[in-house]
Amino acid sequence: MSVTVMLTLKAKDDMFDTLEGTMKAILPDTAARDGAELISAASDAASKTVIVYELWDKIESQRAYMAWRTERGDIDKLVSLLREPPQVDVLNHIF
Repeated sequence: MSVTVMLTLKAKDDMFDTLEGTMKAILPDTAARDGAELISAASDAASKTVIVYELWDKIESQRAYMAWRTERGDIDKLVSLLREPPQVDVLNHIF
């Protein structure tokens, strides 16, 4: 069964543009990963927030992707741009 992952990222005040640019740069690689069915993102400058919507074939594919990003150091770099830890919600995809 497909799984939806919602990622909410809240940038530090002076890091919103960097966060938005980083996501634009790395999300094509995310979309190309095995098991990625849909990757989409939206941002709100007023709240300095980026929300990423991911649809994966199964949670194991998303976990393998996250392990790859962690090994590369991408997660640490991303977290350094944030004012609070990322919020990750994993949901069963129903439609």
